[in-house]
Amino acid sequence: MHRSPGWMRAIDTFTPAKSAGLAALLSGANPKNLVLAIGGAASIASSPASAGGKAVAGVLFVLIGSLCVPLPLLVYVFGGAKSERVLGSWTAWMAEHNAAIMTVVLVVLGTKYVGDAISGLAA
Repeated sequence: MHRSPGWMRAIDTFTPAKSAGLAALLSGANPKNLVLAIGGAASIASSPASAGGKAVAGVLFVLIGSLCVPLPLLVYVFGGAKSERVLGSWTAWMAEHNAAIMTVVLVVLGTKYVGDAISGLAA
């Protein structure tokens, strides 16, 4: 069983204001997030879709990209007494499998971007 780093354990003691500040910092300053946001925006902007289609794609991109925020919040708010156990098990699983999760995410995204580049060069 892997133990979470100290900074991750400290998050459990954060106030809502500190949590919001950390979320803003991590989402805005994380190079992976910036690359994904720029890549998604570029894909939508360069698509042959109409302006309305691009707007729908942009909204869906933001909604899907934000699912990790409301899901744990909804579990916490509506999960009752079981929510602490459920969220704790999710945290433990993600801490234990963090390297595998990141590897899969980055391989999938890398493959997608390389495929886009190849198709762009071939066109």
